[in-house]
Amino acid sequence: MQHNSVLLKGLMGAALLAFSGCAGNQSRTSETAMLPNPFANEKRAARCEVSPLQTDATGRMSVTMTVLAGDGGMCPFAVSKGGGGSYVSFGVVPAPEHGKVFLYSYDNRTYVEYTPAVDYKGDDSFSVELIPAHAQPRRMVAVQVHVEQPAGVAAVAAGEVSKKSVVVAHKRRVVAHKAVTKAAQPNVKK
Repeated sequence: MQHNSVLLKGLMGAALLAFSGCAGNQSRTSETAMLPNPFANEKRAARCEVSPLQTDATGRMSVTMTVLAGDGGMCPFAVSKGGGGSYVSFGVVPAPEHGKVFLYSYDNRTYVEYTPAVDYKGDDSFSVELIPAHAQPRRMVAVQVHVEQPAGVAAVAAGEVSKKSVVVAHKRRVVAHKAVTKAAQPNVKK
C-alpha cells in the first residue's frame, strides 16, 4: 500500500513538472505572480503587469509596469547578472515620488518590488543601481510606472461619490427591501 502511495506521488510530481514546462508561454503578468516571495506577509497587487526587461545600445536597462493601487499590494520583477546570479549590492537613485521600492537578493536573482501609495493615481518612476561585483561597472534599470485605482476608489477620489449619495442609495435599498418583504407575506383574513 505504501509503495502505491510513493508511486502515485512520483507520477503527480512528473505531471506537475510536465505542466510547468508550459509556464514559459504565459504572459509576464503570470510570471510576476509566480515569483518567489520569501516575505510571506507582503501582499501582491491585484494587478501587476511588468514588461520584459529591455537593454539599449549603451547597456542601460529599462522596464515598464502597470500597478493597481488601493489595496496596498506590491508589484515585483527580477533581474540577474549576465551569466546568472544576483547582484552583490544595489540601491534606488532616484526614489519614486508616489510609492516605495524594496530590493533584495534571493535564489540567485535580485528582486525589485514597487508599492504605490494607496491613494495615488498617475505615473511614477525610479531607477535601480545594480553592482555586479567589486571593480565591475554598475548597471542601471530605469523603471516607468503607471498606477491605476480601482473604479470605486477612483470615483471617490474624484469626488464623484459623496457621502450623501451613499446614504440616499442605502435608504432606497431599505425601502425597497421592506416593500418586497411586505408583498411576500401571505394575506391572512380574520
